[in-house]
Amino acid sequence: MTMKVGFETCDLSDATVTGEDLCPLQFDRTNYTPFEEFIHRLDHLPEKPRRVYNYALGVHGRVSSDWMKTYLATEGESSSLLKEALKSPRHYLIARNEEIKPREAKHFELGTFAHEAILEPRRFEKVVVKPKADRGTIRGCIELINFYCDLLQTDRPDIMGPSCKLPTLKALASDMEEKAVKSGYTMIDQTHCDIIRAMKISFNTYGGGILPKIMPYIKTETSMYGKDSSTGLKVKIRPDGMLLEENFGINAILSVKTTNATSVEAFMRDCAKYRYELAEGMYLKVASDITGRTFTATVMIMAQTVIPFQVAVFYWNAEDLEVGKYKYAQAMDIVKQCRETDYWPGFDAKAEEGAHGIIQCKLPEYIKAELLPQYLPNNQN
Repeated sequence: MTMKVGFETCDLSDATVTGEDLCPLQFDRTNYTPFEEFIHRLDHLPEKPRRVYNYALGVHGRVSSDWMKTYLATEGESSSLLKEALKSPRHYLIARNEEIKPREAKHFELGTFAHEAILEPRRFEKVVVKPKADRGTIRGCIELINFYCDLLQTDRPDIMGPSCKLPTLKALASDMEEKAVKSGYTMIDQTHCDIIRAMKISFNTYGGGILPKIMPYIKTETSMYGKDSSTGLKVKIRPDGMLLEENFGINAILSVKTTNATSVEAFMRDCAKYRYELAEGMYLKVASDITGRTFTATVMIMAQTVIPFQVAVFYWNAEDLEVGKYKYAQAMDIVKQCRETDYWPGFDAKAEEGAHGIIQCKLPEYIKAELLPQYLPNNQN
């Protein structure tokens, strides 16, 4: 008995080249706002920002302007955990069970400042260079105290009396520095001041000043908590910002990323490397589920933490966002299955069924570049 499957690979005379992908990504493009429409809406913002309250957004979940510490402590699958699940279930398990410790902010971090200042541009205006005063001397403490008094516009205390010893002056200088920080000031050295000045200029002038124009219309750093409709698992997101239909005519997500990439192309490679598409796809899906309104676009602001310390704005491609949604769904399904069986395999999950965890290895195509001929002079002398 002869069985014929497909076409005969031994005879390719009738084969033709097709212009279509072998496995095209099928999705409804009307679920995403075209770039041209977004630009049109951007050019027609209302005269004043319209405020949207959290209670109006929490249709099928909870929306809160809480602290990051509260968000991290709240139960729910996050994009950072789901990225680990795509590496392997065991990656996810280890990341989930690890105690989350807040980063100690004892020194200035350029990336953190850039991220916060883009979302709250007033921070660019409250950067000050702290004097190079020696806190271990009476003279240095007095210099710092006078500096903070001028900064905060407060009366200078009487610090010239015999009772003002070094420990007292050090405590007073520390107390005044804390007050300055609580007032929104960021203390930096001269080198960082020059960097932030370059960032500020780029932020204010990029695209003809588009960033200062739109930031007052964006709802920033809002936590959202709900349930995934497919798996029933709790989920949470905290997008850097939301562009809402009350102001923009559409609902979109704003993400801010700091980077040491030296070019736009290098940054886009980093986006793929760090699986940003999963996070952005998850934000769109979860925000749509919780608010009952459809989120149809993602805007990303990039801020360089290396020379020349510039910013850039990206409008995400619909196909990449759809891929991100697929990866989000895949990661959620992995987590659900592993939770139900309490089985968390490692990289052996990448092997084919019945292969005993052995993964077939195929290196990237670029290794073939080494097969190019090389000119070696025949020097017999």
